[in-house]
Amino acid sequence: MAIPKYEMIKQDLLQEIRDHKFIPGEKFYSEAELKNRYSVSSITVVKALNELTLEGYLFRIQGKGTFVSKAKVGTNVKFSDIENHSVDSEHVEVLSVIEENDPTILKELNLTAKDSYVTVTRVRYSNDVPFLIHHSHLPRKLIQTNLENLEAFSSVSERVHLDSGVNLFNQSSVETNDIIFPDDPSILNQLRLSFREPVVEQIKTTYLDSNEVAEYTVSYKHWKFYKIKIEVEHKKQRLGQ
Repeated sequence: MAIPKYEMIKQDLLQEIRDHKFIPGEKFYSEAELKNRYSVSSITVVKALNELTLEGYLFRIQGKGTFVSKAKVGTNVKFSDIENHSVDSEHVEVLSVIEENDPTILKELNLTAKDSYVTVTRVRYSNDVPFLIHHSHLPRKLIQTNLENLEAFSSVSERVHLDSGVNLFNQSSVETNDIIFPDDPSILNQLRLSFREPVVEQIKTTYLDSNEVAEYTVSYKHWKFYKIKIEVEHKKQRLGQ
């Protein structure tokens, strides 16, 4: 059976990482460099990079590029976003559902200037205290429901599953978290924050099996509701390896 092109590229790049061609933390090849090097499409390159990222060999920083992981090969590091509030007290308010075509978001969704996407803006509450703002951007083709029916979008994953049969929870994704001090009045007002209080900016891109982008989400989480658990597991090598 012929090996897929993306798998050949992945193994080639993996060998370079294992051969220490890159220093841990060093910037890796760009998508453009790999496209030219292997004479393939962006989809093929991104699939290879995504798999190396999911396996822990690479990590991505929004707006800066792809870097070689500082973690040791053979070590699994698990990050868990802990909900430090009662889930039973939680409810969601859908603020808006709008069809848009902003060039910046189109680029994140790998769409053309002729395409459009749907932006779903929601605020999540715990005991009537707002703690999370979601701006979910989805390709228009994944949404069939009338956009004026705001209540139908309280769960974006459920909406996409019902409209297009795609289960977002089963798809590959890349997420970054950053602590920022927002100057956008809408964020401060919606989360009831002062100018001196931070939020956690969470940026997540979810990919379909075809490597198309299914969802690009930018969320802002109140600092009091943010807690991360880190677990490190070292794999033991078998004798003879």
